[in-house]
Amino acid sequence: MQAFTFVLPIVAPAQEAVKHEVKTFIDASKHKTKYQGLTEEVDQAWVDLYQKTLLQIPKSEAAKLPNQTYPIVDNPDGYYIAGLNVFHQLHCLNAVCKALDKDHYNYTSGLNDIHVYHCVDSICQSLMCSADIAVNVWQWDYKVGHVIGRGTIAHSCRNFEKIREWAVEHRIQRNINFYHLIEDNLEFPKFTK
Repeated sequence: MQAFTFVLPIVAPAQEAVKHEVKTFIDASKHKTKYQGLTEEVDQAWVDLYQKTLLQIPKSEAAKLPNQTYPIVDNPDGYYIAGLNVFHQLHCLNAVCKALDKDHYNYTSGLNDIHVYHCVDSICQSLMCSADIAVNVWQWDYKVGHVIGRGTIAHSCRNFEKIREWAVEHRIQRNINFYHLIEDNLEFPKFTK
């Protein structure tokens, strides 16, 4: 008999924004998207995906997180800094794309390489964590005369726009002082490996 394990879901303030949908991916090798190329418009499209998504969450929500986060300096309402990982992943994917065209983006070795390798590892961990189980299929392609993998397959997705809208509604709307130490006594749940 197979043993089943149950993992408690990790609390996420944006859970209320999650709506599921079936989405067919675009085969970007055949149809260029707005995220491909070396133009200012492409750069802006990438930034628009994750810009203005540093969040403020109330102390009551921060207390439910599995990891400690930092209070916002000089905030009488007791808000804490947070960010949804999807936006970090998009930032990282953009950094990897820019690293592929180092000359165009004037990337130099050193710190930027460290950042890119951090991003590759972070994206890898996120992909393995999410583990998309949509089924890839192969079909006959009459143009090339053999079977090829098909990129336009259906996936079960979270509606990204709903999550992004939620993040923009809850974003921090002022400058944050990242250089001011605040002693914080907020208790956080303890998780074991």
